[in-house]
Amino acid sequence: MTTTALTTPATPAVPVPGQRRADVSLTFARVLRSEWIKAVTLRSTWIMLASIVVLTAGFGVVAALTASGATDGSGPGFGGEGRDPLSIVFTGTHPALLLVGVAGALVGAREYASGLIRSTLAAVPARLPVLAAKILVFSALTGVVVLASTLVVFFAGMAVLGDAGATTVGWSDDGVARAVLGTAAYLTGLGITGVALGVLLRSIGGSIAALIGGVVFLPTLATMVLPESWDGVLKFLPSNAANSFTTFTPDASGAFLDATTGAVVFTTWVLAAVIGAAVSLRTRDA
Repeated sequence: MTTTALTTPATPAVPVPGQRRADVSLTFARVLRSEWIKAVTLRSTWIMLASIVVLTAGFGVVAALTASGATDGSGPGFGGEGRDPLSIVFTGTHPALLLVGVAGALVGAREYASGLIRSTLAAVPARLPVLAAKILVFSALTGVVVLASTLVVFFAGMAVLGDAGATTVGWSDDGVARAVLGTAAYLTGLGITGVALGVLLRSIGGSIAALIGGVVFLPTLATMVLPESWDGVLKFLPSNAANSFTTFTPDASGAFLDATTGAVVFTTWVLAAVIGAAVSLRTRDA
């Protein structure tokens, strides 16, 4: 005698009144939150942000103290002859520029070095939201710190120079506000370029070399080495274009673009790097 086991079909879950149904859909907000958590939970992120403040604000104030003679009592103008006040207080932005660029390259290429990018792209098959989220998170963290640091060092540095009787410039002076905000935009834009190069080249060392060598140093070196007949082309290179909106002194030599054109050209370079990274991310395997 045999018995047949009876199976009861599974009953679909009945929603409980007042209970919200779990939403497991993938949205850009979730991707953005994931990248935000990755960034803020790394100790290196906070070390990098603190270093930007120290380099930009700290070095700038020290440069102002030195230029005004406050460090050795030599009087106003010590170490600052022939330099405009803004270039003195922004002395620290030059090393900070390298730090921001390297930090961006690390953000873009770090997951390729560790292999984590495979898990990230498996969770986000569309891929482009990952790049957009990385850029937005990096811009939000770095951009705010860079802007705050440049504003602090400008007002603090001018106060130091003013107290020592040295030449100063004010926020309302022609071209000053543009130069201060432009410097913050330049640093942030270079960092975004670093993120894009990291994703495009998939190598931390390669992206840092391409950014520092090709974007920062090569235009300056080419301007020094190549004959004047090349000036019309060299002024469109990234760092040369940025010089047009990060300084407030008029360019009588014609070596640089005007501020508006320079900003457009530099933005175009940043967008070109981002587009290249987006194409690479969509068409190449992880």
